[in-house]
Amino acid sequence: MKKMLFCATLALAAGSAQAITVQFDYTYDSNGFFTTQHRGILNTVADEFGSRLTDSLAAINSTGGNRYQAGIGTVATDGSLVTDPISVPEDTVIIYLGARTLDPDTLGFGGSGYSAGGSSAFISLLDNRGQSASPDVDYAPVTGSIVFNANSNWYLDTDVSTVESFAGNDFYSVAVHEVAHVLGIGTSDAWDNLISGNTFTGANASLINGGAVPLADDGHVSSALRSSFMGTLQQPSLTPAITSGTRKYMTDLDWALLADIGWEVQPVTAVPEAQTWAMMLAGLGLLGWRLRRRAH
Repeated sequence: MKKMLFCATLALAAGSAQAITVQFDYTYDSNGFFTTQHRGILNTVADEFGSRLTDSLAAINSTGGNRYQAGIGTVATDGSLVTDPISVPEDTVIIYLGARTLDPDTLGFGGSGYSAGGSSAFISLLDNRGQSASPDVDYAPVTGSIVFNANSNWYLDTDVSTVESFAGNDFYSVAVHEVAHVLGIGTSDAWDNLISGNTFTGANASLINGGAVPLADDGHVSSALRSSFMGTLQQPSLTPAITSGTRKYMTDLDWALLADIGWEVQPVTAVPEAQTWAMMLAGLGLLGWRLRRRAH
């Protein structure tokens, strides 16, 4: 059985206990793109998502006649399309990372895909990691992948809890955006089933927005939208583009989008105090994060 690979792109415009572990895998970083600074930022991103997502995800074990192989076609440089059979611990999503030359206006893209075989029960488990609801409404990936543009002018911030004037493309903002795609925004049936015309109709996001959420395309919300992060309005993370020299955090609307596709977001709309946010972004040394393609 082969699961189709989906991705979503981001274009360049003119510490608490975790229920979910987002685990980054650097096996396919053949050109050494991910420095200590890159990895530190990714640890922060993983901790941010892990501190808010409280789902219980079943372990996936490649044993006996059961086989799970993660799709890595976008990040592998040796022509491989899938990994060797792997097992993934409970409450863990593994995200394979890579970097290569992309179109100059594309900063990165991410999504998921896999090849699998085995019993019907094992195949069913892959659909949504043992969640009680159908994968049509509750998305839960096993693995994913994200590729970054190796030639972009990246800004690597050692403290993303503060925003100073900078030049270049904010690596943190792009990483947050692509992880959200790996987790199903724009890349899952649960997302697609809530699209009506040019709007997203999920209950949580509609409540935050005051009505159905306008879309820029089938994987991103409209750039005209604004939502709250720590009491300040900004463009949501899940718009299709980001301007150089700009930072975008996950807003209340972005978290609500995840809640609408089945993630248990705690809390959906809370705005943390500045001290709490700074502590969360300190990181716990955890690695972590998932991939899909839809061209625009």
